[in-house]
Amino acid sequence: MFTVHTASTAPADARNALAALERNIGFIPNLAGTIAGSPAALAGFVGLQSALRGSRLSALEREVVGLTVSRFNACAYSLAAHSRFAAAAGGSPELIDALRAGSVLSDARLESLRAFAAAVLEDRGHVTAGELDAEDTLEVLAQIAYTTLANHVANVTEVATDDAFAALV
Repeated sequence: MFTVHTASTAPADARNALAALERNIGFIPNLAGTIAGSPAALAGFVGLQSALRGSRLSALEREVVGLTVSRFNACAYSLAAHSRFAAAAGGSPELIDALRAGSVLSDARLESLRAFAAAVLEDRGHVTAGELDAEDTLEVLAQIAYTTLANHVANVTEVATDDAFAALV
C-alpha cells in the first residue's frame, strides 16, 4: 500500500526535500522515502528536521528527546534510528539503554530534557516547563512534534528498518 520512494521515483514535488534530507544525514531512510508519497508531508518533515539541526539543543540533546518520544510511542523503527543518531552524537551505550528503558539519567541537563518530554507526552501537553527556559521548551516541543510524526508514519506504514539502523532494533 505504501511505496518507499527513491529520489528518482518520488513525486516531482518531493525530490528537493529528499535531496535535502540526503545532504543532512547521508542517505534517504525508508521512512523519508515513505513520507515522500505526500510532498507536503515530506516538506514539513524535512523542514522541521533541518530547522531543529540549527536549534541551540545539541545533537545529543535532540536525540534524548527523540528516544523518549519513540519509546512512548512504541516505535521500533524510530528507536533504532534515534539510537544510531544518539551514538553518533556521543551518547554512550549506557545512556542509550537508559533512554530506551525510560530510566532516570545521571546527567542533570539530559534528565531535565527527558523528564520534560516524557511529561508532555504523558500529560498531553498540560505541564509547566520546569527547569527549562522558554527557548529550550519550544525547541523540545518542536522535537517532540517532529519525532511524533516520524513515529506515527513508521507505525502506520510498518516501514522496514533501514540496514543502517537494523542492529539497534
